[in-house]
Amino acid sequence: MLNLLKKMINKSNQKQDAGDNSTNLQGQQVIVNQGISYSDAKEIANDVFKANFIELKQEAAVIAQKRAEEVTDKVISQLNERHPESINEFETPALQDALFTVQKQFAISGDQDLGDLLVDILVDRAAAPKRNMVQIVLDESLGIAPKLTIEQFDTLTLNFLLISTRRLDVGNYEELLAHFRRRIVPFVENLSEKNSDYTHAEYLGCGHVRAGNYGQLEENLRKTYKAYFSKGFTEEELKEKIGEDVNLQGLIIRCFHDDEKLQIGLRDEKELDEMAQKNGLSDDIKQKLKQLFESSTKPANEVKNMLIDAIPEMEKVFEVWAKSPFDQFELTSVGIAIAHANYRRKIGDTMDLSLWIK
Repeated sequence: MLNLLKKMINKSNQKQDAGDNSTNLQGQQVIVNQGISYSDAKEIANDVFKANFIELKQEAAVIAQKRAEEVTDKVISQLNERHPESINEFETPALQDALFTVQKQFAISGDQDLGDLLVDILVDRAAAPKRNMVQIVLDESLGIAPKLTIEQFDTLTLNFLLISTRRLDVGNYEELLAHFRRRIVPFVENLSEKNSDYTHAEYLGCGHVRAGNYGQLEENLRKTYKAYFSKGFTEEELKEKIGEDVNLQGLIIRCFHDDEKLQIGLRDEKELDEMAQKNGLSDDIKQKLKQLFESSTKPANEVKNMLIDAIPEMEKVFEVWAKSPFDQFELTSVGIAIAHANYRRKIGDTMDLSLWIK
């Protein structure tokens, strides 16, 4: 690695025609010395692999080199798309070490799922040059992910999505179902109920099995997305329970499941508190609204049946939650980072890891 760094420094000195961060004009040629190019980064990346990987014989060496170049191309491409400003990180020892981890693991396994997940983590790592918890966790994740199976990847991801996240851009019940179909269903096929998958993930530091569980999934979903499971109430019932001449602006909408009824149009009681305060409602009125919110929401067993009827794949999620360590498994920061990378690999969405890793 030291020889490689010297080679890079010498190469950089040969290219530099003026001071740092300067722009030289020479005839019709424009030379901008403000960082390395993507072709430079690719060359550096390939040199990293050649300088550090063990020497293999004949066909094995050819395969390893081909795989290393393949994963390097993906890293460069995704970095260019997501964090082009981080390309200069390829000149740092820390990122070269992380890059070699990715190249080595993919050269050995050739597993496309693992390779894509490692690329995703590495691109995030390149965008975290400052030594903080996010950087440390991403570095650690690069070493842990190759020791997990695709079943464990998807199980960690579903755990993360169902326990640690909530969609705030869902406008109605049909959009909630669309969210589950797009972001939950793709991970269900590989969802594991085997104890060994959870104990192995625990051994690797991706999480731990808590003494207590997270409660029933259907009850959790009912609380998280309460507005979308309303059975509604009539205008007369609203007046009877809340009274007249009450400022209910932003609180009441047409029921999602019955056009002839009304419902409270807020996701949960926290949002109800905020809107009630905004409207200047008394604590007594606010309490009555909460009671109406609770009594007009379908019971948990109906929530479960509704989701299974609309999305048959959800039945397996409820079953695994009920009879495996899934509902007791609490992710660590490393488990969250791997789950997030796997989520983006499959779905294409991205989230800010710093919301969970601080």
